[in-house]
Amino acid sequence: MQRLHILVTNDDGIDSAGLLALRRALAPIGDVSIIAPEHNWSVCGHSKTMDRPLRVREVELADGFPAFTTDGTPSDCVSLGVLGFLPRKPHLVVAGINMGANLGEDITYSGTVAAAMESLISGLPAIAVSLTRGEGWGFGPAANFAAHLLRQVEHFGIGGDVILNVNVPNVPIGQITGVEVTRLGKRLYKDKLIERTDPYGRKYYWIGGERPGGEAAAGTDIAAIDQNRISVTPIHLDLTSHRLISTLKKWGLDGWNPRKE
Repeated sequence: MQRLHILVTNDDGIDSAGLLALRRALAPIGDVSIIAPEHNWSVCGHSKTMDRPLRVREVELADGFPAFTTDGTPSDCVSLGVLGFLPRKPHLVVAGINMGANLGEDITYSGTVAAAMESLISGLPAIAVSLTRGEGWGFGPAANFAAHLLRQVEHFGIGGDVILNVNVPNVPIGQITGVEVTRLGKRLYKDKLIERTDPYGRKYYWIGGERPGGEAAAGTDIAAIDQNRISVTPIHLDLTSHRLISTLKKWGLDGWNPRKE
């Protein structure tokens, strides 16, 4: 039986300690290939590079493990891996460990989750792993849980149309109260437009503000994190509002005739 081939990427960049911790935790499970961005792409969303060529170079991680880095986005990293850059196509993608949570609507901004979505588009299952902000960065519990989850995925299978979006509380391991399968919660953003003036008198703007909050409704990823539980949220790419299909059909849109306009 062919050994599992895992493509690991992230959006924090090739030098991220979270990437290194994830690589080490997954190594006993399968063959790990790493393609990660040269620099941080946090909040880049699902962007792909189509207007210029991608540059890729071989590097070593801090522990000497060989890897590849590119001037492209996290999604580009996955495209490179599944479209033939690697000698062998990966069986699945694991993205992370992200420095900061990806809860609720965060997934639409996250380069980490975008990499996992790119895997789904290619027909491969994916796991996205994020660690909440805290006192320093303790990647150990998140890396160990990612390895445990990957073993479960290998054993049970989840199909190539699902992302498992994992968020881990950044607390000492003894304070983690368990694991919960969740749904996406509702993020509450506190963004502000900050206007400033440069030395030439020209205005420029930052989009900033406080860290987002969230509605900690029972069963959501936000509530689980609030209770120091690891959240595992299954996500797919069908964004259809199914409840509105029958309503829209009653509008008679199919009777519109452009020749009568």
